[in-house]
Amino acid sequence: MSKIRKFFPILVIVCIIFVFFIKNITPILKNDNYIVSQSEDKKEINKNLEPVQKDEDLNMDNSEKINTVNKKITIFISGEVKSPGVVELYSEDRLMDGVKKCGGVTDEADMNRINLAMKISDEGHYIIPKIGEEIENVKDKGKETVNQTQNLNDNKSEQNKENNKININNASLIELDSLPGVGEVTAQKIIDYREENTKFKSIEEIKNVKGIGENKFNNLKDYISI
Repeated sequence: MSKIRKFFPILVIVCIIFVFFIKNITPILKNDNYIVSQSEDKKEINKNLEPVQKDEDLNMDNSEKINTVNKKITIFISGEVKSPGVVELYSEDRLMDGVKKCGGVTDEADMNRINLAMKISDEGHYIIPKIGEEIENVKDKGKETVNQTQNLNDNKSEQNKENNKININNASLIELDSLPGVGEVTAQKIIDYREENTKFKSIEEIKNVKGIGENKFNNLKDYISI
């Protein structure tokens, strides 16, 4: 009994310490766990709140980019199509897309003079020709037969070629010397001839110059003018 009394105060102190620990330390630990858990929850919430680009938005962006490049245009198609008129297309479309919108070509359309793969331009007027029909070149802006696009390019090439021809009535010795098959000696003969005969009346007259025969003229005729 005396031993119990001796250790009783110690037991009381131990119990008090234990109770103090339970009441004060445990809530702190719980609160720490709550703080950590709450922090993780916020991160998750914020992550969910971050703007995510939806598939619809992506499709819209892509569509806007495509429309920027492939813009809408308006053309007029007449001639041998089933429903002639004004049609709306895109700048990357071809003539065949416009013809389809006009119901296709008629039985009278001259398919040998149609380039359905040709590119189209805004405000253009495209005439689908009839078999055997001759359509004169027109000056209206954008108005052309389907096969005239290539013809216009050919005409430009011919015009450039014509502008680059050497006028044998006023060309210098150096210019004449640059002609195919014409050397400095022949060039001087050309100058002498035109001075003696008051210039050339036609390009064929150059054959009168000594040293220029029929064969040489055939090589020269596409490069000279008067």
